[in-house]
Amino acid sequence: MAVSGQGQTYNLPNFVGELFRVMPQDTPFKNLAATNGIRRVASKIFTWQTVGNSSASQPAIVEGADPVYSEEARSEASNVVQIFQYGVEVSYTKLGAIGQLGTPSASATPVLGDQPVTNELEFQQALKLDLASEDMEYSFLNGSYQAPSDNNTGRKTRGVITAISTNTVAAGTTDLAKDHIDELLRKMHSNRARFVRPVLMGQAIQIQRLGQIYGFAPESRTEGGVNIQRIITEFGELGVVMNRHVASGTLACFDMAFCKPVVMPIPGKGELFLEPKPASGASAKMMLYGEWGIQYGPEQYHGKITGLTTS
Repeated sequence: MAVSGQGQTYNLPNFVGELFRVMPQDTPFKNLAATNGIRRVASKIFTWQTVGNSSASQPAIVEGADPVYSEEARSEASNVVQIFQYGVEVSYTKLGAIGQLGTPSASATPVLGDQPVTNELEFQQALKLDLASEDMEYSFLNGSYQAPSDNNTGRKTRGVITAISTNTVAAGTTDLAKDHIDELLRKMHSNRARFVRPVLMGQAIQIQRLGQIYGFAPESRTEGGVNIQRIITEFGELGVVMNRHVASGTLACFDMAFCKPVVMPIPGKGELFLEPKPASGASAKMMLYGEWGIQYGPEQYHGKITGLTTS
């Protein structure tokens, strides 16, 4: 449960016993994209280029003719790094009261047992680091582009799913079927997708349906089930990755060879850093800060199936 404002003994009580993290921390898209390295920029806006060529045809050229002069124009794609910023403030009393159980208003008592949090400020900072990683994963996938002209609105990076416009298949509120995947791959191939390191990515329900579509297991009296991690197709091998941050009614196909995180380092600070903030009272304040975005290459190298049923 999130606590707004300053953390105190009244709103951040200690408890006894083993501490379990309820919120999972998994960022498969960001992790795969980072295997290509991280692009460092010195601007809020960053760009990359695409260039095509004329469609293939059979020339019919007479002897001695001059060539037809023509050139192919390049196109620019762009995105922005957005600010990821988180604050933690803990009162001096809370920092010192590591041996107090409960809150003063609830008849606080000394801790009798294992109280695992011995530094509330460091504990809360670690949680913020995990949250920043999850927020990046969500933004890199689903971010809605926003590049404001003034500082009244925050920057928002465009997510790769949001960017896909060429290769889309509308399922029309039906279960995922092989026909949907076949149609998507044909579209991607027709639009000159490269299929260098393609990965199908979706939430649990769509990954389970992939298992139902492509699953094959040898007969056994003692074992059953499948765990599809690769699908063999005419266009190459597709990896299969479960990702809780993809919309439940969407199955995406990303070519991870062309995705790369982008960061604007802050001079003298770093790329994602913790910084103490000036105290305005009897409390310790820390800020976690970084400016990150995603470069996804040509959007036609990726594809998505939308409108899938989720139950």
